[in-house]
Amino acid sequence: MYVHDILTAELTPTGPLTPDLPFVDDGELSIGIWECAPGELDEPTEDYDESMFMVSGRVTVAHPDVTLDIAPGTLWATPRHWNGRWHVHQTVRKLYVIDQRSGGPAEHGHLSNAHLLDLGAPTPRPVVISGDPQERALPLWAHNRLEVGVWDCTPGEFPFRRDGYDEVFCVLSGDATLHFDDGRSFELRPGSVILTPAGTTGKWDVRSTIRKAYTIILDRGHHDRGHHDKG
Repeated sequence: MYVHDILTAELTPTGPLTPDLPFVDDGELSIGIWECAPGELDEPTEDYDESMFMVSGRVTVAHPDVTLDIAPGTLWATPRHWNGRWHVHQTVRKLYVIDQRSGGPAEHGHLSNAHLLDLGAPTPRPVVISGDPQERALPLWAHNRLEVGVWDCTPGEFPFRRDGYDEVFCVLSGDATLHFDDGRSFELRPGSVILTPAGTTGKWDVRSTIRKAYTIILDRGHHDRGHHDKG
């Protein structure tokens, strides 16, 4: 799954207000791009967790415990049975991950602007091919089999691998190429979306500091919430 620009990706209508572009939909996991035109929409999460990164539009989401103002740059996650009513002021578009696998309850997570989030002090990449890449990461929400957060890295070339988890992310800023060891390469600019499945190996070539909003999806049967390479 790769989209060069989430804002211009062509979606397919699935309802009167809600076109969609699904990348994964296997009955347990759904990953894709979703849009909703202005109006009122009841959005019960039922028995699934969901992470979302908003790229356009404006919506107020009313929950019995909290009211959220959602705008471009918002990264947020809702646990199962978190029921909210959407008042969409301007057409919204988001990257979403829905996990219908079994799990327990949690609080929601909400970050108003992933672009401006201070990620703290950088640390060197553990293995480097060239340059001196320095990375930072800050998880927003870690629950059941999802981990949601923001990562950035300065220029350099370094390997990556996905051991026991998938990762989908949207690029917020920067310029890079992601090379898979199977020979495919993907150009990453602001708005690019890519899914790197479990077992994928390759390397990053970062030309200007890259920042992304990510969701890590632990594999079925994999419950270890230890260190996962965010790059």
